[in-house]
Amino acid sequence: METGNVIGLDLSFSCLGGTIPSNSTLFHLHHLQELNLAHNDFSSSQLASTFGQFTNLTHLNISKSGFTGTAPLQISHLSKLLSLDLSYNYDLLIEGHVFEKLLGSLTQLQQLLLDGVNLSSVVPTSFLNISSYITTLTLAGNELQGKFPVDVFRFPCLQKFSLIDNFELEVNFPKSNWSSPLRSLVVSNVNASLGEVPDSIGNLRSLEVLDLSSSNLKGSIPASLGNLTQLFYLQLANNQFSGRLPFSAIFNLTQIESLDFSSNNLEGPLAPHVNGLSRLRELRLYSNFLSGKIPSWLFSLPTLAELWLSNNKLTGPIEQFDEVAPLEWVDLGNNEINGPIPSFSKFVNLTHLDLSSNKLNGIFDLSNLTKLESLSLSNAAVVLSFTNRSNGNYSFPNIGWLNLSSCNLSEFPDVVRNLQALSILDLSYNRIEMIEADMFLKLQSLSYLDLSSNSPLAVRNKGNVNLVLPYLAELNLSSCNISKVPIFLTSQDSLMDLDLSNNLIQGKISEGTTEWGKNIVSINLEKNYLTVAEYYQWTKVEVLNLRSNLLEGPLLVPPHTIHFFLISNNKLSGEIPSSICNSGSLEILDLSNNNLSGAIPECLVSGDIKLHLLVLDLQMNHFHGNIPDSFVEGNVLTTLYLNENDFDGPVPKSLINCHHLEVLNLGDNNINDTFPYWLGTLPKLQVLVLRANYFHGQLIHSENDSYFSSLRILDLSHNEFSGFLPAAYFKSFKGIMHLRDVQMLYMQYFVVSSFPDGRPYSYGYSLVVTMKGVNTKFDRVLNIFTAIDMSSNNFEGKIPETVGNLTSLQVLNFSHNKLTGHIPSSFGDLAALESLDLSSNKLDGEIPMQLADLNFLEVLNLSENRLVGSIPQGKQFSTFANDSYVGNLGLCGFPLSKKCGLDEPPAPPVFHEESDSVFGLDWKFVMMGYGCGMVFGISAGYIMLTLEKPKWLVRMVQQFGNKVLRRLRRYR
Repeated sequence: METGNVIGLDLSFSCLGGTIPSNSTLFHLHHLQELNLAHNDFSSSQLASTFGQFTNLTHLNISKSGFTGTAPLQISHLSKLLSLDLSYNYDLLIEGHVFEKLLGSLTQLQQLLLDGVNLSSVVPTSFLNISSYITTLTLAGNELQGKFPVDVFRFPCLQKFSLIDNFELEVNFPKSNWSSPLRSLVVSNVNASLGEVPDSIGNLRSLEVLDLSSSNLKGSIPASLGNLTQLFYLQLANNQFSGRLPFSAIFNLTQIESLDFSSNNLEGPLAPHVNGLSRLRELRLYSNFLSGKIPSWLFSLPTLAELWLSNNKLTGPIEQFDEVAPLEWVDLGNNEINGPIPSFSKFVNLTHLDLSSNKLNGIFDLSNLTKLESLSLSNAAVVLSFTNRSNGNYSFPNIGWLNLSSCNLSEFPDVVRNLQALSILDLSYNRIEMIEADMFLKLQSLSYLDLSSNSPLAVRNKGNVNLVLPYLAELNLSSCNISKVPIFLTSQDSLMDLDLSNNLIQGKISEGTTEWGKNIVSINLEKNYLTVAEYYQWTKVEVLNLRSNLLEGPLLVPPHTIHFFLISNNKLSGEIPSSICNSGSLEILDLSNNNLSGAIPECLVSGDIKLHLLVLDLQMNHFHGNIPDSFVEGNVLTTLYLNENDFDGPVPKSLINCHHLEVLNLGDNNINDTFPYWLGTLPKLQVLVLRANYFHGQLIHSENDSYFSSLRILDLSHNEFSGFLPAAYFKSFKGIMHLRDVQMLYMQYFVVSSFPDGRPYSYGYSLVVTMKGVNTKFDRVLNIFTAIDMSSNNFEGKIPETVGNLTSLQVLNFSHNKLTGHIPSSFGDLAALESLDLSSNKLDGEIPMQLADLNFLEVLNLSENRLVGSIPQGKQFSTFANDSYVGNLGLCGFPLSKKCGLDEPPAPPVFHEESDSVFGLDWKFVMMGYGCGMVFGISAGYIMLTLEKPKWLVRMVQQFGNKVLRRLRRYR
């Protein structure tokens, strides 16, 4: 018998680091059968090929050890392996041919854990070659692409399978003959192309854990889930399931402990009675469309600790309950629940209660809720029993979060004074008129205080209290109508985030004041009456918002720590100091809508600052000269606003280096150039505005069908373009096709901050549209808004049928050109179209009947063409007035007075040659400021009808040219 050989070595959690070279003595242990190096730090070490020498290994675990590089082919020599765990080595790559060789060699493998390993070059069908003995297979964040083989779900021994965060992977479940010993099935954050969960899932009768969250699943929840009687964890959140909850199936899950159907499209009432669920601890149904009463059984289940019903359409009432569940967390917020408020004081274990935004009435009794840690009653109609001064000493020793916003409070609640554990206090949107410093003396744990929108609010320190709040980091006093800075709050040394926006604060920002804490990182003074900025004393500031004040004089450069510098909508003058480029952390620079002039400092688009700058907004000033042609390689610029200035010359070719550019607005300048088709190579460009310049010539396009593939908004109006409309581009605008399944999001940027909790700054846009000559601002911007405006040019020829490919287009304006031919019948495919303007062209023929099927069309202008025949009737066409068709004397039918079918010949059409309306679609993008995010508006309000100009304006344009016209648009 051979002795003295090491067959097992466990070095997990041993704080090991450095590298494991190929000549390490570790590889002398040829008889090793089990090796565990997990949870160490070999972050500078590649997986050595000599690992293949351990030919006797049955168990290898190197998870969470920081191995990097490419896995060697020699790892396939470990043919005796039963268990292989390579998970969470995020910089480890297994190439496709190595992976196939590995699976082909490990014929006895039972456990394979690859979470976090890069498998981007692996073909998913390779998994069909895995050992037939496999019991555990885990895959997370592997960058897998393509179609995952269905038969993997049928492996005869597979008990645990997880497939998470492989967003480009298409997954189908077996529709039939699906039986396996699976006990845990987790498929989350993948593209479930099947669309719905098949009934065959009910055959997996050994399942204990089922997680199909965030996988784009649709349809109804199958009743066959009721067959899974061993299930104790069911997670179907963040999908698109619709219909009603299958309560008969749910009640059959006798072992279930956690149910999560949140963030779907489920509707209908909750079951009036319960059968089973005796072990249920968590029930999450929030963010659906559930309606009706809240049955008493939800508050009486013997083990229920968490109940989440927020963001539904529940109307109540809450039925009375006799037996009481051991509830710790109840969230009923953002519903429409009416009726009397139940006695929540019975739930003595309650730590979190949210009744916000409902219509409950009665007295809210907090007796016995001594374990309460967070309470939200915002925008609720309940009467608070603790607002009386007689209850001022009532104690809630554990409450750390209290939201009483929009509760119609007229005074500071006395009970709040004694909440010594309170960390977050929101009293915004009330009628509180007076705040005294001594109200906060016992709130030594306070870190967040929101008193905004209590107007007018007097903030006083009548007794000259020396108030120290050692943890106060955020203070919001916006919209309080205050004229003086409350020093006893704003000078707290712990303060990092201060919002004093939309008040009456006047005067200078100067040196020597003691109003501010020395650690402020973010300060918002937007919408006040400040006149001069002489000195910035916030030496650690990262976000400085001085928008919409009365600041005059030269631009004062912010401290070098700045990330966001927002000083738009003031009266600043002079040039931009080149010293602004010394702000090495600057990421957002908004100087828009001032009186600044001169040339753009070249250092803003070149050098080190350009490697950090995300947004540069210089619109609505008086800058002139050429735009610097020095955008450097490696920059991260996403948004560039130079519109409404006096720039001339060509579009700088170095913009081709801005690979992250999403928004480019050069409108309303004097740029003289041909169409910059080369911008089409920028992979992320979504918004391109070139309106009201001197662009000319034909729209040259590339044969590359990926040009402008992300574009959603294109505005070329009021230029001198000529030739035919670019049929090829209408094929390549993939960003305006098939947006129906795209999740609506707010377009915004997130930038890392210095706050202790690591929260990011967010920054978004708003959109200003000229509607009938009036600038209208839409404050939020959706990522699905789409528009094309090529009006007021010299385009000629027919409208290409390929425009019909743009099935997600919402706004289309080809007006004031020289287009001829028929209106394409393919326009009937523009299912999302809300506004169509083809006015003032030379179009002939009949109006296609297919346009009557455009259910969202709210604005139509076909005036001043040569159209003939009957106007389509029904649906949206019944809403359009005469001015949609004026100047087409060959048209007949409603709403025109001319009836169809009469024998009289139509009068010859009258065509007005060039009217160049100033009332076209006028996109002006303005910055919104850090905070809430942003959305593009998607209603017909974005568009206005094109009107004929008055004659005096025609004469003015003829005399002074297009530059005068642009100035009129700017200042009207």
